[in-house]
Amino acid sequence: MNGPLKMYRTKQVVRHDITVQLPDCMYKLKNIHAARNGMVEQRTDHISSAPKKVDICDQVKQFLKNNQNLPEMAALELRQEEILRQLADLKKQMDSIRNNLKISKNVTVTSQIIKPNQGPPLSLPDVIINASPTNPPYSLELIQKLWKNYMFLSVESYIHSSLSSLTENAQQLTNTLEKFKPGNVPKINVKLIWKDVGANPELVISHARILGEVNILRYLARVTSDSLNYETCNNVHEIDALLDVCYNIVKSKTKTERASLLQILNKSLGKSQWLGDRSQISIADVAAYSAIKQATIPSEVNVNLGKWLQKCVAAC
Repeated sequence: MNGPLKMYRTKQVVRHDITVQLPDCMYKLKNIHAARNGMVEQRTDHISSAPKKVDICDQVKQFLKNNQNLPEMAALELRQEEILRQLADLKKQMDSIRNNLKISKNVTVTSQIIKPNQGPPLSLPDVIINASPTNPPYSLELIQKLWKNYMFLSVESYIHSSLSSLTENAQQLTNTLEKFKPGNVPKINVKLIWKDVGANPELVISHARILGEVNILRYLARVTSDSLNYETCNNVHEIDALLDVCYNIVKSKTKTERASLLQILNKSLGKSQWLGDRSQISIADVAAYSAIKQATIPSEVNVNLGKWLQKCVAAC
């Protein structure tokens, strides 16, 4: 065939000249392409350029400028002025109270740091300790005796409704703690709640929780100035490491794992009287005593550690 080819015609499918009757039962929307004055914007291109980013401060200024005559803005200004007036009155009252009490305006607030060799704190908040009967916190027994001339841990025990009874060891510890009567010393009220919390007891104070017996001992050491406070010692890092060993002894699941941890305690003890080559009992000894009594059987403890356990009881 010679010459250009012509395309065949197709039948029109959609007609655009038919008037469409829109339903009158729906809300009508303005034409999104129409300008504010009702006229359709004339666009030279179907691709619109990205709008210029306006700073938020400029937007606020423009909003206030456009709405400064609104009654809502006037009410907001009146409310702001009323708040400023009330704050000024409050400041005058505080200045008056300060002058009556003769308090300086430049008051420096510092936290109280308890130093060693100070007397016991005058008051401490009551604490709650949740402990499992299968892992009794024997450290409380030693602390009661060590602090007999310093501070009294007044322990009251309770059984949680989730438990039907106590183990023999837990019952013996309860009787020992509740029967202990020291001299005339400051007192901390301790509520010991026997509860199924696992190997880690919980100390609850001011709606905060401290988990783990060694961490409870750390707390008690830091809020007191007794010899249990070890943070001013030269071997503070060694004692912290020993406390972590005690934690792992309680959490250990096999005899082999406990044996390696007990070997660390035995090496730290060496030929010294107490752990960490110290001349007197420390927080590490208290934690280790409780951990060994909870998690081991007599056959796992060698002769050296056995003599040390007896010394812990005799020293209190």
